[in-house]
Amino acid sequence: MKTKGQKRFFRAECLFDLIVLIFFVLLAVKSLEYNPRARAIPLGVGIVGSIMMFLQFLADAFPSARSKLRFVGQRGLFGGEGERVRQGQAATGKGAGEGMPPESEEKGPSWFGVFRIVLWLAGFVIVLKLVHYLVGVGLFLLFMTRVEARESWAWSMGVSVGTCILFFLLFEVILGARL
Repeated sequence: MKTKGQKRFFRAECLFDLIVLIFFVLLAVKSLEYNPRARAIPLGVGIVGSIMMFLQFLADAFPSARSKLRFVGQRGLFGGEGERVRQGQAATGKGAGEGMPPESEEKGPSWFGVFRIVLWLAGFVIVLKLVHYLVGVGLFLLFMTRVEARESWAWSMGVSVGTCILFFLLFEVILGARL
């Protein structure tokens, strides 16, 4: 248990950031074994993803770095009520216990939310086996952004169709991969 005034050195956000950072670094390193044409996309994704996750790790691990990395946001599985409380404290200059009710302390991740995401991904894999990948990706993005992100149908449709167009141009037209 964490006592009042004691710092918490191990946080779920930092562990998650490190796991994803390792994935992107491995993706970049492994892509160097591919031929030049095949390595372009995984190497680019690996490098950009590594940089983004390193910045996210800095913002999560060192709260003082968060003010310098304002473009790194925390909204997602681990960006629950605890993050909003920390942001409110930073904006008002109040620390924990100064005008904040005790139940507003930082909470952990919503494991039910994580489980829902895993179910969405399992459904996505099943749909990919049954239909063309563009249809599967489109449906997945449409319903994920509508149901989980609670975006409007118009925004969800735009994201879905836009991503499918980009995937078609990238994989079918530019790379010539018939998936």
